[in-house]
Amino acid sequence: MRLQAPRSLTVRLALLFALATLLTFTMVGSYLYYSLARQLEHHDDQELMGKITLMRHLAAKARSVQAIRDDPHSFMDATLGHDDLLLILRSADGAPLLDTRPEAGSLPALPMTAAGQVPDEKSRQNLRTSAGLPVRATALWASIDNSGEKMQIIVAHNTSDSIAMLASYRQQILGAALSGAILAALLGYVLVRRGLRPARLIAQQAHSITAQRLDRGLDVASAPYELQQLVVAFNGMLDRLHDSFQRLSQFSADLAHDLRTPINNLMVQTQVALAQPRLPEEYQGLLVSNVEEYERLARMLDNMLFLARADHAHVAVAFGQLDCQLELERIADYFEGVAEDSGVRLEIAASGSIRADAMLLRRAISNLVANAIRYTAAGQTIVLGAAQAGQETVISVSNPGPQIADSAVPRLFDRFYRADPARSDSASSAGLGLAIVQSIMKLHGGRVELSRSADQMTVFKLHFPADR
Repeated sequence: MRLQAPRSLTVRLALLFALATLLTFTMVGSYLYYSLARQLEHHDDQELMGKITLMRHLAAKARSVQAIRDDPHSFMDATLGHDDLLLILRSADGAPLLDTRPEAGSLPALPMTAAGQVPDEKSRQNLRTSAGLPVRATALWASIDNSGEKMQIIVAHNTSDSIAMLASYRQQILGAALSGAILAALLGYVLVRRGLRPARLIAQQAHSITAQRLDRGLDVASAPYELQQLVVAFNGMLDRLHDSFQRLSQFSADLAHDLRTPINNLMVQTQVALAQPRLPEEYQGLLVSNVEEYERLARMLDNMLFLARADHAHVAVAFGQLDCQLELERIADYFEGVAEDSGVRLEIAASGSIRADAMLLRRAISNLVANAIRYTAAGQTIVLGAAQAGQETVISVSNPGPQIADSAVPRLFDRFYRADPARSDSASSAGLGLAIVQSIMKLHGGRVELSRSADQMTVFKLHFPADR
């Protein structure tokens, strides 16, 4: 079963501190433990080597193996005062000559070091006797100078005390490691909780932010250095939300205003008509007027639906290769009657082709042309142009007329925004035309921009990328 990590960051860090401490203590304790074991073993080896040298000297001075069997006291005297030392002497054929600790049991076979050589490290082994006594032992051959006989010398050192000491030391290390881990966990919990206090203060600041206070960001200066980038990013998100919220509020207000006007007109006209009996012609005139308001409402709802679908990329774009000259001529023909009524002329100066959706392209250019006709004085000329500019095809609609204020330019493509704050022309424009143009350009991967030329011409340019 897989254990789930604790959700609390404080608890998680405290446990990680405890784990790190446990690992550190274990590694250090293991190093110290094996160092002590090595030192104890070295001490036992030194004692073994000293006794081996002494036993070899006594063997060399003996008269014969039989003399040692008859009188082993010189060897026994050499072990006096060393209760933890085991000495076993055997003849060359393995017959026992002396065993100072027969109660300790017998030793397993050991590699024999040749006479005259010093027992190396491999010949010194940690063993247990047949009685279970732990010893470090070595065996070697010795020569008797007088008789030239060989004999076996086996020396073992009782390591029970060393093993007990190491066991106790191991338990102490384990206890210290566990105690240190628990202490590290407790201290880590307190320190991490204290260290996360700035994060809790930031959370308190975030709790005070509401929809009406989106402009109140978090205090970057009070945040720890590691969290400042996060706070800056969070404040950036709040700024974007605040801007979107303001736009949405403005959109709702504009939508309510633009819907209220035709509905009020319909209601007032109908109430006036019902106030007294009317002739059939008057009722017919009222219905015609109401139809115009209904058509206006229908256009507004269609435009809003189109913008909503365009925002979510739900508008199918049918790309095709279009001739710029033909498309602009088609639009000019469509607006010919309106232009004549306004006393303006439409000129075309276009070349090249464009890859775009024909219906969407015509809708975007038509919105620009309708605006141009609305704001161009009688006797003036509106120029529809198209040309290649690098990797783009640029379609432009230029008209002379009143210049748009600099303060209005950033919001010119917002929905329901009109440069005229008095909304004096709200009956003919719902303020959605330029927003639709911008959405269409986004669907084509392009952009729309406004420029004002030196000859007081207002120029809207549609930039279409050539690779679409």
